Amino acid sequence: MIQALSIFRESALSLLPQALAPAASGDSLDWKDYDAPTITQRVTSRVAPGSIVLFHNAALHTPEALPSILEYLLQNGYQVVPVSQLILPGQCGTDFTIDHTGRQIPAL
Repeated sequence: MIQALSIFRESALSLLPQALAPAASGDSLDWKDYDAPTITQRVTSRVAPGSIVLFHNAALHTPEALPSILEYLLQNGYQVVPVSQLILPGQCGTDFTIDHTGRQIPAL
């Protein structure tokens, strides 16, 4: 199964299969100035289809961690796409619902 991966600088790394929509599910905690291996381990051990992993612009070691995080994700079947492709179109309550985790669920 190919996963969708979307990266944008200010806020998040979104990961999910095409049938799902994103749910905020993790913080890299890079703002705590953890070293690159710690950030990498934290992110790669917690990602799953539907994850959004938060990265912060001012984090000291995020630029060091991203290459190994991306390598891991790409080797595990993720591909880079715009965030706009991850969000379900339509109106909440009609075309989709949002569960208690923030995940969009397509209407049946």
